[in-house]
Amino acid sequence: MKFSILIDYPWYFIVFCLLAGAAVAFFSYQKNSISQKEFAFAWPVWLLALLRFLSVSILSFLLLGPVVKSLFKKVEKPIIIIAADNSQSILLNKDSAYYRTKLPAEIQKLAGDLEGKYDVRTFSFGGESKDNLNLNYKEKQTNLSGLYDKLYNTFYNQNIGAVITLSDGIYNQGQNPLTSAQKFNAPFYTVALGDTQPQKDVVIKNVLYNQVVYSGNFFPLQVQIRAKGYPGADVKLSVSNKGKEVFSQPLKITGKNFYTEIPIKIEANVAGLQHYHIEISHLPGEISYVNNSYDLFIDVLDSKKKILLVANAPHPDVSAIKSAIERNSFYEVNAFSYDEFQKEIGNNAGKLKNYQMAILHQLPGNGNSASQTIAALKEAQVPVLYIIGSQSSINIFNSLDAGLKINVQSNRLSEMAGAINPQFGLFTFSPEVAKAMQTWPPLLAPFGEYIMSDRQNIALYQQIGKVKTTMPLLYFTTNPKQKIGVLCGEGIWKWFMFDYATNLNHKASDEVIDKTIQYLSAKTDNRLFRIRPSKNMFFEDEKISFDGEVYNKSFDPIKDALIKMNIRDENGKVFDYNFMPRGNGYYLDAGYLPSGSYTYTAQTKIGDNPYKLSGEFIVKKVDMEFLETVADHQLLYNLAHQQGGKMIYPKDLANLPDLLEKRDDIKPLSYMETDFKDLIDFKILFFILLGLVSAEWFLRKYWGSY
Repeated sequence: MKFSILIDYPWYFIVFCLLAGAAVAFFSYQKNSISQKEFAFAWPVWLLALLRFLSVSILSFLLLGPVVKSLFKKVEKPIIIIAADNSQSILLNKDSAYYRTKLPAEIQKLAGDLEGKYDVRTFSFGGESKDNLNLNYKEKQTNLSGLYDKLYNTFYNQNIGAVITLSDGIYNQGQNPLTSAQKFNAPFYTVALGDTQPQKDVVIKNVLYNQVVYSGNFFPLQVQIRAKGYPGADVKLSVSNKGKEVFSQPLKITGKNFYTEIPIKIEANVAGLQHYHIEISHLPGEISYVNNSYDLFIDVLDSKKKILLVANAPHPDVSAIKSAIERNSFYEVNAFSYDEFQKEIGNNAGKLKNYQMAILHQLPGNGNSASQTIAALKEAQVPVLYIIGSQSSINIFNSLDAGLKINVQSNRLSEMAGAINPQFGLFTFSPEVAKAMQTWPPLLAPFGEYIMSDRQNIALYQQIGKVKTTMPLLYFTTNPKQKIGVLCGEGIWKWFMFDYATNLNHKASDEVIDKTIQYLSAKTDNRLFRIRPSKNMFFEDEKISFDGEVYNKSFDPIKDALIKMNIRDENGKVFDYNFMPRGNGYYLDAGYLPSGSYTYTAQTKIGDNPYKLSGEFIVKKVDMEFLETVADHQLLYNLAHQQGGKMIYPKDLANLPDLLEKRDDIKPLSYMETDFKDLIDFKILFFILLGLVSAEWFLRKYWGSY
């Protein structure tokens, strides 16, 4: 280890520090009571002067702000990652007792054996990955690729020696783990758990259906059934709605490894969210009866909502938004260029009333004010979402009653990412959107000063790098005739592409469009008290949340209301909650609830008048782990082979340290590291100064100095 001291001043300043110490010492002891005694100018005077000289010189030197630079060799042990599958499927075999009682201890012993030579990090995983080895096998999903993504991000650019994965190879979330593992420059060792022998079981593997249907029509269900180990057995398939059987059919299992698909048609008679329970009868000796049933929820509507999309000019945003709307069965979208719109519909308020919402992409635009269209939409009371970009006319937009004026300082655009406003109360984005938005590419927004009439309705702020501004990226406002939303940037197509590239779906990016349209297209609610769940159907691993609003008779928001809610399950058990204020509204996080049907009742007071609202929602089981019970050891073999490692079985766990020891590519990493620390931060220096001052003070008193 090497040390050196650095200062920001020329080194000859040290001479000034020494001169300051000498001057103070000289004037302190030139005419001192000690120097007048019999040992004048003898060693006591010189000793006291030396102590004063040293203390003052050191203090003067510290005023120069010296920094100690240390150069030392650092050795980084190889990191050995041990990740164990904690999902329910691990116990769905004949060795479940071993996995529950003995395997956790064997993994801990392995970690202990490796700890001396390696830096051992342990994880458990299911739907999410956790930094511990608390194995209870209760995780309801398995996401192997999510595990490897987390490990890669956590240990990026560190000395990873090997990754040891204990799993049955069954995954039901995320992408293929072989793809995620390719990012690692380290060997993978897989420990094959579970049983590759088919278990006796009858399973409703999946049901294909439309989530939205229309009242009075028949809708199809395609039920996929798989049976193993029951040739010649007879079972019954049934479908029920609200406890009433609406379909049944006998089924004969014709082989040892049987698969079939049963087409079903059911009439939608009642509007609203309908719960259908599909079940196949039980046979003796099945590994699990959980997968013999399937619950689905279908929204029965009177008609679709029609969305009008008009663009100033061709743009990738238009097709991306159109595709997002079409992926939601609640909506029907008609997309036009402005010229096509004028030919097909024109500015006829009567025709425009057929639409529940309009999206104007970069309208009003440069050279195309669309003033008559905007006026007709306002007259027809059609809500509008404006999307601003390089083709927009900012001056004309500023003249609209849209709650925002942009004082542009030039015609250039700035890159602005989105940041969710936690105080926004009109609706709530899911945690998945909040997380994804941190990585999405920025939009291009007009550069200038944004002046708003009401900041409470900002859904997304503009963010530059890591700095969140107070300027809006997405906000909402209302005027006497219509609701208005404004997206202050173009390039949202990049959000959809990045979302799909990352997750192989558009779930998060679609949610931004869906919730925007859902709010703007909803009919104006004139109630003074409003409560709505974030969705009508939750999974049991999702938190139940509600939004609430309370208004006085002038429709000004009341921010100090007390809102109480009770939620009742199917057995009559009641859970009591209170809403918390957020922005102009209220919010309730009811946490997690078991699967089943629930009703809720919320109540508050406005003045002396009580108000009450009721509704219902459903929590659906997450039973993906029971759909596949045969271990996929081929995947584990491919994973180890691809990464230059080896697949082993639990009985060989004790041999893993030897396998790692024999590898030449798992070794410590040494490098030189430089550290800087202020000299004044060294505690030893404080005690040296304290010793010098204390010694001088004691000797002066002892020798009778004044």
